[in-house]
Amino acid sequence: MKSIKIKYRIVVILFLLVSLVIGSCITYSLFHSSVTVEVNQDLARFVFDANNTDHIDLDLVGLTPGSDEDYYFSVTNRKNNKLSDVTIKYQITIKTMHTMPLTIKLYSIDAQDHETEIMQCDETYSRDSDHYLICNTSELEMAYSSAVVNRYKINVAFPQQYNGIEYADLVDTISVDIRSWQKTS
Repeated sequence: MKSIKIKYRIVVILFLLVSLVIGSCITYSLFHSSVTVEVNQDLARFVFDANNTDHIDLDLVGLTPGSDEDYYFSVTNRKNNKLSDVTIKYQITIKTMHTMPLTIKLYSIDAQDHETEIMQCDETYSRDSDHYLICNTSELEMAYSSAVVNRYKINVAFPQQYNGIEYADLVDTISVDIRSWQKTS
């Protein structure tokens, strides 16, 4: 009987020692505060408008050799009199099959209507797995402190020298995507 009590005490002591060793490795902490905080759920609201969308498909139906078309769009940090609460970074992507020998250029237009070429979408850019030519601008930015409207023009030209019969049945598509995100630093 005495050996059972000794074994029982040894088991209890070992259990307590193991529990203390394991328990000392775990830190418990509690925090209590009586402060009430009001959270603005609209803190990171994006208001982004590129002709009320973030995707534009360009219609190339009337484009013939020797002609060119201009397509205008704008990107703004406000919509319906609501201004974005955060600084926005964005990137403009032109996606095309580029099967026709088109010249595709993107321009920014300033307040005095001066145009500055930002990008020429050509074979120097890479193609995706679906064989679309993907042309991206560098990252652009809009501050949240005041309303901003950045205006752009895409010029699509079909050069006259491609007036041969071999170009008669070629079809191409061009789409413009605007990807935006909140500036974090």
